[in-house]
Amino acid sequence: MRLLLLLCVFPLAAAAVEYRQVGSAAVDITPDYPVRLSGYGNRRLPNKGVSQHIFAKALAIGTDDEGPAVLVTVDNCGIPASMREEVLSRLSGKTKVVSERFAICSSHTHCAPMILGILPNLFGMDIPPDHMAAIERYTRELTDNIEKVALAALVDRRPAALAWGVGKVGFAANRRLFRLKPIDHDLPVLRATDPDGKVRAIFTSYACHCTTIGIDEIHGDWAGVAQEALQREFPGAIALTALGCGADQNPNPRRTMELVKKYGEDLCAEAKRLTMGELKPIRGRLECQTKLIELAYDKLPTRAEWEELAASKTTSIAYHAKKNLARLDKGEVLPTVLPYLVQRWCFGDDVAMVFLPGEITVDYSLRIKREFDRERLWVNGYSNDVPCYVPSRRVLDEGSYEGAGAMVYYDRPTKFAADVEERIMAAVHELVPNAYLTKPEQIKPAMAPQAITYPDHSNLLVVQDVSGSERPVKTAEDWGERVAHIKAGMQQAMGTLHDTSRWAPLDVEFISEEKTSKYLRRKLRFTSEIGDRVPAWLLIPNELNATGKAPAMLCLHQTTKIGKDEPAGIGGLPSLHYAHELAGRGYICLVPDYPSFGEYEYDFTKQGAARASGSMKAIWNNMRAVDLLEILPQVNKDRIGVIGHSLGGHNALFTAVFDERLKAVVTSCGFTPFHDYYGGKVTGWTSDRYMPRIRNVYENDAGKIPFDFYEVIAAIAPRGVFSNSPLNDSNFDIAGVRKAWAKAGEVYELLKAKKNLTLVTPDAPHDFPEVDRQAAYDWLDGLLK
Repeated sequence: MRLLLLLCVFPLAAAAVEYRQVGSAAVDITPDYPVRLSGYGNRRLPNKGVSQHIFAKALAIGTDDEGPAVLVTVDNCGIPASMREEVLSRLSGKTKVVSERFAICSSHTHCAPMILGILPNLFGMDIPPDHMAAIERYTRELTDNIEKVALAALVDRRPAALAWGVGKVGFAANRRLFRLKPIDHDLPVLRATDPDGKVRAIFTSYACHCTTIGIDEIHGDWAGVAQEALQREFPGAIALTALGCGADQNPNPRRTMELVKKYGEDLCAEAKRLTMGELKPIRGRLECQTKLIELAYDKLPTRAEWEELAASKTTSIAYHAKKNLARLDKGEVLPTVLPYLVQRWCFGDDVAMVFLPGEITVDYSLRIKREFDRERLWVNGYSNDVPCYVPSRRVLDEGSYEGAGAMVYYDRPTKFAADVEERIMAAVHELVPNAYLTKPEQIKPAMAPQAITYPDHSNLLVVQDVSGSERPVKTAEDWGERVAHIKAGMQQAMGTLHDTSRWAPLDVEFISEEKTSKYLRRKLRFTSEIGDRVPAWLLIPNELNATGKAPAMLCLHQTTKIGKDEPAGIGGLPSLHYAHELAGRGYICLVPDYPSFGEYEYDFTKQGAARASGSMKAIWNNMRAVDLLEILPQVNKDRIGVIGHSLGGHNALFTAVFDERLKAVVTSCGFTPFHDYYGGKVTGWTSDRYMPRIRNVYENDAGKIPFDFYEVIAAIAPRGVFSNSPLNDSNFDIAGVRKAWAKAGEVYELLKAKKNLTLVTPDAPHDFPEVDRQAAYDWLDGLLK
């Protein structure tokens, strides 16, 4: 039964508060005997001790008549579906709990005991019998303890009010070695409060691996510290911590116990702030639903391929292959699909929780919170089963550890098929009510990363910390830290780059082609993000070198109605036919339209609602264009550059800052510092096509813009930059160009790459004279051929 009361006790405001039956409990799951720990494959011995006790905790919601829901969190690397099914079977015989209303979330600490069914191939070898005996014992005890804590929470049920909100914690960083590094710093918090105002339970979830430390002692990592800290702040409360979609997120930096404590305390501080503040009341009836789907694997290896893998010098690969060969020898059929349980809990229209199994990458939470109302969505990963890594389509295409490599440790036959993301998202859409779907007016640009403010953007050889303290830049590592600050500042003005929630496969469509005397010219379209197709020309030289591969150039046009046609030599100014000329010199050239030019119809206020600026949209498109170049069989992917004039000139610079695959940049009439742009009148940069935040946030004040071209040029170092900056350019003041060039030169000198900077200053207007184009082409030959 629910009660409707008036309450005037802090922290709940005086208002009608709806109470429901809520119980919580905790059980210590720390073994008192040695057992090998999970998480890291180099471990060969049982744990050496206990640095922190670990727990299973439970939150029970609802009466038996309603059908109670039980959420369990466990401080360990993962709970297998088989253990969940066993606990559920026991509970169903003693309680009213059913599958839809039972969820288990793991903290994924890498300093907890190994259990059966999770990471069976972690060590790349058979586990000794005496170690296996301890693992089997602990698995049985953990199963018993999860049942025990669920029953205890059900017994503890009494009236409580639920409320929730979302904060931010910043220690998670994308750990993948690829150019796109999305993050999810959301910290959802659920609070259960007694009628007397006392906090009884706090549930938090954060998308980050518990891998701050790798000690051989039992410890809950940052999640364990956060729970301890919250229970210290709210005596008598049970603090539960789960993980979001953090498979590709690590604490950064890490490896010390001091950082473990810092991150846990940071999360506690933010959760406390929300808990003590005005959270949104949850009044809706809890409805739960699950859908069991199948995730298809890619084509399985043949026996011959297994035999080749079994001979690998990489121990984990060989061990995995030998186990599968043994299965084939026994006549077993290797699985072609993975069962995958998608679950959602909806509290009426107040908040929907989505529970996704596995080590699931951050793209999923970003996409779900884009397609559904992020103000009412909570996404948990590592839920109900941790069978393996679950990559998004983007991560699957990129490959590497989270995309494919880690499958051997989980003893899965191969990577997933290409439709893995769409299968999961289809199930999410089937389960989450349409009332939660994002409305067009709710689509907003993702938050840009926090930036450190530099009062003087021309003072490049210093780096600041969050307190504002400066130190000199003396090493490449110091400069790398400053570059991260530059990128963050650019994203403050342009919007975030790394919101990949709208990522989609390129899906290249060739529309037409024409053979010319020097190259094949193809018209194509490619997908840059969901629902958006970019028109482009592709120029492929008729004659390639003996390797069959050639350097490639991304060619960006100026502000001209015909867009891509001008660089491709189809109209416009002959002095700007640089793609046509470079293709004649043996370069493969991709020439896309900028949004709203040429054949690229684009409405920045509607289609661009998910982006904070046209500049960042163009950067994203250009990076996807480089993706396209990389997959062309004729392209030497280690020798890709970019060239552009005017709009294309600064667009080339902006893109190169964020995409290190671009090894050489030619910018023609592309920049001058903001204070030197028409005497500091920066309104020309503020249209929707460029950076409207300069107008809306920075008040058209050059001094408030959080980056400048001194930094943009320098951030490309040590890669090459060639600038054509005419003396009589009415847009980009030459004196400013020289100042920026000199300052950037200090960084190139520090990195011993001064030879990679070339500035030409022809006595010309806003143009790219032939002599200087030829000089640029010769310079490109020196770097890319």
